[in-house]
Amino acid sequence: MEKNKHNREIIDSAFALIQTLEEQFSLTYPESEINKINECKYSIAISENMRDLLQKSKQMSIESDGAFDMTIGKIISMYDFVDGIMPSTEEIDSALSFVGYEKIICHEGNLIKNDPQMFIDLGGIAKGFIVDKATQYLKEKGIDDAAINAGGDLFVMRNPETEYWKIGIQHPRNQAALFGSIKVKDRAVVTSGDYEQFFMKNGQRIHHIIDPKTGLPSYNSISVTVIAPNATIADALCTAIFIMGPEVGIKLVDRKDDVEALIIYEQDEEFHYVFSHNFDKYNFTLLDSTALFDKDLQ
Repeated sequence: MEKNKHNREIIDSAFALIQTLEEQFSLTYPESEINKINECKYSIAISENMRDLLQKSKQMSIESDGAFDMTIGKIISMYDFVDGIMPSTEEIDSALSFVGYEKIICHEGNLIKNDPQMFIDLGGIAKGFIVDKATQYLKEKGIDDAAINAGGDLFVMRNPETEYWKIGIQHPRNQAALFGSIKVKDRAVVTSGDYEQFFMKNGQRIHHIIDPKTGLPSYNSISVTVIAPNATIADALCTAIFIMGPEVGIKLVDRKDDVEALIIYEQDEEFHYVFSHNFDKYNFTLLDSTALFDKDLQ
C-alpha cells in the first residue's frame, strides 16, 4: 500500500513536470518562454532547457537540409485547420523570407534573431523533448516499467507483463483500422500523418505538415513512424522524413545509428510503403493487404 502511494506521488510529479514544460514551449500559453522569444526584437536570455531544445532543432535542420525548420512559425500561423483557411500565394511568399534556421543563433545563454519578425514554432520537436524529460524523471525515481503517451509521441519502457509492448500504427486513410503493428521496449515511437489536422479544398487535402521551402503542405508522404532511443529525435525526424519523402527520407534514417522508420505514401492511387534496413527487428506485421512494399527504395 505504501509503495503504491509512493509510485502515485512519482507519477503525479511527472505529470506536473510535463505541464511545466508545456507551459514553457507551447504557443498556446501567452506567457510561455517561446512566446517571449517571438515577441523580442533581436536578443533575449533563454533557459537551459530552451537552449538545449533549440540546439537539437538546429541539428535536425542541418541533417535534413532544412526539411525540418523551427522558424516556419509565421507560415503555420496563417493556416486555420478548424475553419478551413489557408494563406494566399502572396502571403506565403512574403512569410517565406522569415524562414531559415540559420538565421537563429544561440550564444552565451542568449538567442539572437537576425529579423524581429522571425517566428519560432517548436511543435515539431517539443512534445518529444517533454516526453524524454518525463521519462528521465521516472527512471531516476526507479520506475522502469511505464509507458508515456503524449498524443502520438510515445515512449515505452519494459512491459511489466509481456516485456515488449505491441503498438498499432494508425491506418492513414481508415481511422478505424491499423496499417500495421510493432513490438518494442525502451524506445520512443512517434507517428506523424496528414490525417491529424487537415481540411479539404477543391478536392485536395490541406494538412498541417508544411514544407519550409514552399510554405505549402508536403505530399511526399502520408504517414511516417519513427522508432528511436529518445522521443526528441523521433519527433523531429518524423516531420523531416515526411517532407523529404520515401526515397531521400529513408537514406537519412539509414545513416543514423539505432533509428528505424516506416514511410507510407500514395502512388497511382495505391498505398506504398518502405522501411529502413533494420525496421523488421521490431516484428513489424502488415495489416493492410492492399499496400505495396517498394523494395527498390530500401
